[in-house]
Amino acid sequence: MRLSGGSPDVPCLTCGKRVYGIAWGTDCPDCRAIREARANQIGGRVALVATVCMGLYVWFQVPPEPALGRIYGAIAVLVTYVVVRRIVSRTAMEYLPR
Repeated sequence: MRLSGGSPDVPCLTCGKRVYGIAWGTDCPDCRAIREARANQIGGRVALVATVCMGLYVWFQVPPEPALGRIYGAIAVLVTYVVVRRIVSRTAMEYLPR
């Protein structure tokens, strides 16, 4: 619903460009996409390091004879990558400078 007395455009928190349809104190879609790309890049790098550490742990600590333990270890390595990437990406979105 448009107000009769004012502009419905809201300034972007980062760049200051006036955009219709965003909430006060939020980024425009362009600035949000830039921040998400940076957060995903950071999340991917941290998740890769965590996955390598988890893989090394599984390789050296899980005995090779019962193969089921290695299979569960491989699943744990994949889950580690996905979970760490999501957590770090969302955390980076909150704490990256604007």
